[in-house]
Amino acid sequence: MRSFPYSAFRLPIMESAIADQYAFRLKGSTTVALISLLDTVIHMLTTNSYVTVIAMDFSKAFDTVRHVTLLEKMANLDLPDHVFNWLVNFFQ
Repeated sequence: MRSFPYSAFRLPIMESAIADQYAFRLKGSTTVALISLLDTVIHMLTTNSYVTVIAMDFSKAFDTVRHVTLLEKMANLDLPDHVFNWLVNFFQ
């Protein structure tokens, strides 16, 4: 019964939706996530002079960080509107 969710994750509709998720995949790990991120950044640097990466560690974040305070600080960053709005939506 434990393998049921993993077989559901292999359905074509789910594969594309979770392609960039590593935590709950059978062979996923933080190492694989970092390798994928590095590959993406290197690829983007072939056509861009710089790449900005925003990384957040959400472990225990909902226990210790006030969302309003975090969003106020993020509002001061030079983020595109659609990125900031996505973050607001995520934290609501």
